[in-house]
Amino acid sequence: MPRINFICPYCFERRKISEVQFRCTNRRCKDFDDVEITRYENGNLSLPKQGKRTFTPAGRLKASADCPECGNKTYKRICPACHNELPDSTLDGEDMIISIVGGRASGKSHFVGILIEELIKRIAPAFGGALEGFADSYTRWQTGFYKHLYMDGVKLELTRSSLQGPDNGAYRPLIFKLKLPEKRLFGSGIKSFTFVFFDTAGEDLNDEDTMSTVNKYICKSAGIIFLLDPVQIAAVANQLDQTVAQRAAAIDWRSASQSDDIMTRVSRLIRKDQGLKEDEKIKIPVAAVFSKFDVIEPLVPVGCAIREMSPHCGVGRFDMTDWNNVNGEVQGLLDAWDATAFTSQLSANYATYSYFAVSALGLNNNPTADGRISRPRPHRIEDPVLWLLKENKVIPAK
Repeated sequence: MPRINFICPYCFERRKISEVQFRCTNRRCKDFDDVEITRYENGNLSLPKQGKRTFTPAGRLKASADCPECGNKTYKRICPACHNELPDSTLDGEDMIISIVGGRASGKSHFVGILIEELIKRIAPAFGGALEGFADSYTRWQTGFYKHLYMDGVKLELTRSSLQGPDNGAYRPLIFKLKLPEKRLFGSGIKSFTFVFFDTAGEDLNDEDTMSTVNKYICKSAGIIFLLDPVQIAAVANQLDQTVAQRAAAIDWRSASQSDDIMTRVSRLIRKDQGLKEDEKIKIPVAAVFSKFDVIEPLVPVGCAIREMSPHCGVGRFDMTDWNNVNGEVQGLLDAWDATAFTSQLSANYATYSYFAVSALGLNNNPTADGRISRPRPHRIEDPVLWLLKENKVIPAK
């Protein structure tokens, strides 16, 4: 059955397929004031950005259309709300908006940057698929993440707030297309998903009014990954070597926003958007993830599953036995470290959730005093994403 609606991976507006527009790609075609793309990029509407002709063709949406200005055939389909180009997988495949949420300095940038590398090189191929960048996303990931982490060997700076400047690029998500093999009634084919990663600045989650405008993507998510920095938990910070803790955390735990407070605001935002009553649980699955596991590994008992390598890619399925062990172990650590305010928020608001522990940089790779790191060798970074794919019935479970 053909799709009726789609969610734009840039502005996160839900629109009808019939509203999709085209943009002419003929360089000789006349330029127009593009108010929509100017507004999306927080530009000055009195000085609108210029762009080629945009138009809505008559009849059913097709792969191409002829420009009414110059007659050129164009294949560039754009969102009617923000005028950004739409991936084919958004219109013909399925949306997979994965929200990466967490307080300031919880490790979101490292998680996103290294996860994409692992999805391209290891995770997607393990399931017979491939991850491809869309538009300028791959280039922006290379220059903003890969170069620093894998070539220069330095940790990333804290993400800038989208409110610091109207044109700092913080509002632009990283968009990738995940292609996986699909068995069909007659033969086989390829199923595509639009993966949207949004590296939100932690301070953008500190105010509900800011969240409602900057973080609209959260409400449209197929899954939420909520990163908890264990170094910002008082019971953990007091047990760690202070030098190690300071290198792992860009801010002091005493000044950090509380994870349960952020979770409260996120939940309230989703409830308002979806029109849910207080006694209705949110159906978006949430992966609650201990980031920086390398720092707290000495505090975790020997023999725990979270110390071992992730088994899922090795078997090409989501291993339910391993997941059950990890989920129980992390929840036990949260209880032991008196983080029940967060776990209570999770269980009270969400129908489906699970606990994980990951290290994006890898074990024994804590940044040095001058911010230097070895090449990332992530520990269990795939677990929360594969769980969300399993929950969305994208990959099978074992």
